[in-house]
Amino acid sequence: MAVCAMVDASGFVKQLAGVSLGDCTGYVLLDKSDWVSNGLVQSLITIPSGEDFAAVWATAFIVPVSIGLIAWTVAKIVNVFR
Repeated sequence: MAVCAMVDASGFVKQLAGVSLGDCTGYVLLDKSDWVSNGLVQSLITIPSGEDFAAVWATAFIVPVSIGLIAWTVAKIVNVFR
């Protein structure tokens, strides 16, 4: 069960009784069942598939190279008219 907690002046973590998670201004502590059932957390720590990694790698390479080639081509065309 998730609970709201705060760190007091002496550095200890104290559970705030009666504070809903929506009104929590401190930290939210999760137990194992909440951690496992949280799909966002699981998606952040999973290793991407090979296809996803290849797509990101190709995009990160192709986009700057394409922009550079387009800029070089435009510069050559502009220099022809000068």
